[in-house]
Amino acid sequence: MKKLLLLGFTLLLLVAFSSCAPTRIWTSTPAFETVQNPQFSAQFMPLRNDKNFINQFRLVITNRTGSEIEIDWQSTRYLLNGRPHGHFIFEGVDADTVNNPPSDFIPADDTFLKIIAPVRLVAWQAFTPGFRDKPSFSAGPVPEGENGIDLVIKQNDKVYRTRMAVVIKVVVK
Repeated sequence: MKKLLLLGFTLLLLVAFSSCAPTRIWTSTPAFETVQNPQFSAQFMPLRNDKNFINQFRLVITNRTGSEIEIDWQSTRYLLNGRPHGHFIFEGVDADTVNNPPSDFIPADDTFLKIIAPVRLVAWQAFTPGFRDKPSFSAGPVPEGENGIDLVIKQNDKVYRTRMAVVIKVVVK
C-alpha cells in the first residue's frame, strides 16, 4: 500500500511539473514596419507559426507609379542587428535557385504580397517519394534582436534601397 501511495504521489508530481513548463513566445516591437516614398510603399511584418515563434515575414509592396517596378531579390538582404545576414527564401525558390532568386515585378498601381524567410535559418527537406507536394524547406525561428530587410527596388535604371526592421524578443511565460 505504501508503494502504491508513493507511486501515485510521484505521478501527481510529474503531471504538475509538466503542466507548469514555461512557454517561450516571440514578440515584435513594433508589430510591423512601414515606409513610403513616391515610388512605392512597403510593409514588413513578422509572422508567428503555430508554435508561438516568429519564423517568417510578410512583405507587402504597393507600386505608387505609372510604370512597373522590380524587386531585386539578388541584392535584397536579411538584416540581423543592422548587418547583412544573407538572402531571403520564398515559395518558388529551391536548392538550385537559392543563391540566384528571380526578381518579382509589380505592375503600375498594383500591390504585391510575399511571405519570406531568412535563408540562413532554413532547414532543407529531402524530396522523399510521397512528399513531393510538400514544401522543400522549413523556416526556423528568427533570433532575438533587430531583424529586418534591406529591400532593393529598381525602376527605369534607378535603384531604391530601403531598410525596415523590427525588434524581436522572446518572452517566457
